[in-house]
Amino acid sequence: MKNADLTVYHKDFDENNNIEIWTRFNYENIWWFGGRGAGTNKGYDDANDVEIRIFYQNNPSLDVKNFKVGDILIKGNLTLDIITQQDLDQEEIYNITAITDNTFGTRPHIHLGGK
Repeated sequence: MKNADLTVYHKDFDENNNIEIWTRFNYENIWWFGGRGAGTNKGYDDANDVEIRIFYQNNPSLDVKNFKVGDILIKGNLTLDIITQQDLDQEEIYNITAITDNTFGTRPHIHLGGK
């Protein structure tokens, strides 16, 4: 159940300077399902959704606090640090819509939903 790498851009806001701050996190050996044009068997509204599982076993520094709804998901391993979301105009991006910390069972992981 590993088929990709993942780059997450986590957005915070610096109130002192009134600017957005983007922190990049890279994760290896994740499970990615769905995406643009993946199919319409779920209906047109959900056709482009993604489901992602990031396994604790493969990513020792994984922390659920590094994710929030609205953060950017990109399939693959990017090394680009960004200042604004527009820096990613050439990438196929998704935004986190759901976060679940599944710490039970034999394969603990963080499950992300995105659009």
